[in-house]
Amino acid sequence: MSQPRVLPRPALLPIRELCSDPLVRNSFFLMATTALGAGSGFVFWLIVARLYPTAEVGRASSLLSSVALLSYFSLFGFSNALIRFLPTSRDRARDAGTAISVVVLCSLVISAGFALAAPWLAGDLGFLRSTGSRLAVFVLLAAGAAVNLLTDSIFVAVRATRTNLLINGILMSTVKLGLPVLTVAYGAFGIFAASGAASTLAAIVSLAVIRKQLAIRARALFSRVSLRAMLNYSLGSYLSGSLNLLPQIALPIIVLHELGPVLAAVYFVAFQISNLVSAASYAIGEALFAEGSHEPGALRRLALRSGGMMLALTATAVAAVAALAVPILRLFGDDYARHGTATLVLFAFSSLAVAFNTWAGFLLKVQRRLGRLVASNLVFIVVILAVALGKLHDGLIWAPIAWGLGNLLCGAVAAAGLVRNPREEQPA
Repeated sequence: MSQPRVLPRPALLPIRELCSDPLVRNSFFLMATTALGAGSGFVFWLIVARLYPTAEVGRASSLLSSVALLSYFSLFGFSNALIRFLPTSRDRARDAGTAISVVVLCSLVISAGFALAAPWLAGDLGFLRSTGSRLAVFVLLAAGAAVNLLTDSIFVAVRATRTNLLINGILMSTVKLGLPVLTVAYGAFGIFAASGAASTLAAIVSLAVIRKQLAIRARALFSRVSLRAMLNYSLGSYLSGSLNLLPQIALPIIVLHELGPVLAAVYFVAFQISNLVSAASYAIGEALFAEGSHEPGALRRLALRSGGMMLALTATAVAAVAALAVPILRLFGDDYARHGTATLVLFAFSSLAVAFNTWAGFLLKVQRRLGRLVASNLVFIVVILAVALGKLHDGLIWAPIAWGLGNLLCGAVAAAGLVRNPREEQPA
């Protein structure tokens, strides 16, 4: 007698459907990678603070912040170009190899120039060129960090975000936490070397996996065909990203100038917490970018699903931070809770505007409407700087107000372009 067929439980069907959805699956792995990176970074600095003198920690934090900017500028927008073009590329190895070669060359030149100019840019970083070997190590590790960012984009482009989680979320975090013990003798440079070596190792492993498991046998080359296909898009993306970065650099400087170092520290903590709230929208936006590049005909459906996911996750995180703002800030000290509660709550609510701006911006990237993206980021700069310069002297709460308004209006300009020509694709 045959056994009756067991039907799946109705409650499990939506879960199975969600797990099989590339947008949901890749968003989850990207969020997990971000969470592991943030958690390991926090523990890394706790370890460093215990092992190294405070002055060395201060120099290292400035150096690592500089390297993060150098890595971004070395990408020249090729990270976005790979996500946009690699899914439909006829020769993935050629396109990926060209992008990697360009980024390596640019990073070597930019990081070497920075190291040589360090004594004039910041006297405390003059140790970078104290010896030839130290200069060489700095340049190579800075290039490794840039390549690691680029390989992240390759994993996103080919829907291999789970592999990226294993390499950049687990392997890199584990190595990064173990190395500071071995580099204590080198002071601030040792802290940098510990972080940079972990990123470089992750880049090397990523390249090996991309060649063997993903069958993208990239090699060093500069293909005119690939450059012609990607260069306009990469430069347009690079310009819009650089514009988006400027207020994030300028706003803490304005806060420090207008309100002093104590409130500048409060601002820094509140802003970093709000970035964690926005992490989900950034991850979902990147997954939307990749999936829209794979399936441009399904962009409307992807836009609706990703927008709903962003709203649900961000609103949940906003509610949690708003309810727990005081105990969260007390973890950093009573001064932070006393001066920063309203600022943190407003920054948390501004994450809804950040999610909207992120959603509209990634849709413009899919549609290759980079002129509109640049215009929206110009609005972003003008609004934030105008509000900050005009109102910050009245109190720190104007920092999150400026940030929220800038993101809201930037997103509105971007979304207006989508409504006007929802299916049109234009070059940069």
